[in-house]
Formats: sequence, structure tokens, C-alpha cells
Amino acid sequence: MRYLLVAGTTSLVYIGVLALLLTTRLHYFVAILTAQVIIVSIAFPAYRTLIFRSEGPWFPDFIRFLGVWSSGAVAGIVATPALVEIVGWHPLVAQVVAIVVVAVLSYLGHRFVSFRHRSPAGENAHREDS
Repeated sequence: MRYLLVAGTTSLVYIGVLALLLTTRLHYFVAILTAQVIIVSIAFPAYRTLIFRSEGPWFPDFIRFLGVWSSGAVAGIVATPALVEIVGWHPLVAQVVAIVVVAVLSYLGHRFVSFRHRSPAGENAHREDS
């Protein structure tokens, strides 16, 4: 539930930033990249503290987060031009569709990669014996 709330809010902020950037004369691709950079600075601390409640070191979390986030961003960056140039959709609509498609995979990636912390070996053994 926390993921839906925080990721949903983050996605809405991203769409708002993108919509604002699209009102300028920026090419939609530059607007998408700019919005991605802005939203990562908001999403990482929100995901880390509000969704996954990570207590590990922030820098390794951030590097893993960027890896997962980048895969979703790349999917959106590839899908958007295809939907805009081939199908003729507006860039904002194309990004919304890309966000919806990537959302589930992003959750799984952040859950099992970005904010996964391994327990010490002794702690795992203790849990298995219990």
C-alpha cells in the first residue's frame, strides 16, 4: 500500500514536471530526461524512507536504486518516442502509458535489489533454527 501511495504521488509529480516542461520549447525527449533527473532526487529519499524503510548505508542503496530506476527510465525513453513518432500520441500520454507498464517491474526491482539488505550469516542460521 505504501508503494502505491508514494510511487503514485511521485509519478504524479513527475507528470506535472513533464507537463510544465512540455509547455516550453524543449524537445519532448529533453523534457523527459530533465524531469527524470528532477524526480530521482525526490523519489530516492521517499522510496528509501517511506516505502522500504531502509536502514542500510544510503550510498549503496542509491547506486542500486539508480540501476533499477534507470531500467524503468530507459523503457519509458524507448517507448515514448515509439508511441509519439510511430503511433502519433502526445508525449505526455505516451509517458503515462510507459509509467503504468513499468510500475510493477520497478516495484519488484526496488524491493529485491535497491533496498534489499542481506542479514549476517549467523542471523540467517538463527532464523532457520527457530
